[in-house]
Amino acid sequence: MSESVLDVLKERDSTFAAEDVSFDDPDESPADLDPYYESLENYVRMVTGGYSNLLVLDAAGGLGKTYNIKRVLREELEEDQWSHVKGFTTPVELYKTLYMAQEQDHVLFLDDISGIGNNQKALDLLKAATDTEGEENWVEYRTSRTMEHPKTGRDLPNTFCYRGRIIMSFNSTPDSADFAAFVDRGTYYNLDFTYEERMSLIREIAKLEDFSPLSVDEQQETAEWIATVTDHSVEVSIRTFENVCQMRYFGKREEKSWERLALDVFDLDYEKYVIVSLMDTELPVMEQIDEFKSLTGRSQGHYYNLKNEIRSSRL
Repeated sequence: MSESVLDVLKERDSTFAAEDVSFDDPDESPADLDPYYESLENYVRMVTGGYSNLLVLDAAGGLGKTYNIKRVLREELEEDQWSHVKGFTTPVELYKTLYMAQEQDHVLFLDDISGIGNNQKALDLLKAATDTEGEENWVEYRTSRTMEHPKTGRDLPNTFCYRGRIIMSFNSTPDSADFAAFVDRGTYYNLDFTYEERMSLIREIAKLEDFSPLSVDEQQETAEWIATVTDHSVEVSIRTFENVCQMRYFGKREEKSWERLALDVFDLDYEKYVIVSLMDTELPVMEQIDEFKSLTGRSQGHYYNLKNEIRSSRL
């Protein structure tokens, strides 16, 4: 991001004053995350309660899916009744993972395993483990090599009966007919929020005392600062908010400009940012165009093209 862009954004930031914003008192209005995660929590409880054997979750990174799934698993099950495995390596490792989670009603949480949909052997193993016909799901892996038990080192059998349940999460689900057919065996849920919903969620999270090293007041101020410098063209998330809080804490401790650090996090589309900022003013359209041309050096036609893109994204 150029120095001129930073200067413009700093000028925009100077219009934000925490004392002009009315914050909710966490004691009187505690953080309420249920409206955002209630459906996800209930889908997880369907698995833990035996109503479903498979949940496939599609959600972008930084929206709290892993945290909330694990929270429900801890609430509903004993420690030895569920397991969490992050990332996908090879079909052999997946076979071992399924083997270790084969017990009746055990819940296996396969987290962030986007690469699994492009591996036919891995997909076949999951299909076998989630077969909806009959009471026994036999999983088989034929290989000339010896497969060792992850804990004991003993040889694993080439087949076993899987009686557990599976939760899978993806940042983006694979786009293939085979994977779609697999998903049809269980429940598919897409967790997504609009820009307004994300900012509302961040404001609720800002009320939590243990979210970051900052005070609740500072967290709430930081949430409003994010709302000031971002718009619909910026992908904000809980992870983004957490990072900005850490930057503010660093800036406070080291006497550095945390705002300057934070602006680069958003990787702003500066030209769209300028248009959205101008749209929020009371300037006539032609004066908005003149200001846009002055700040960006671009044409009136380019202004209208970007403005149409912004409007389309808001529909």
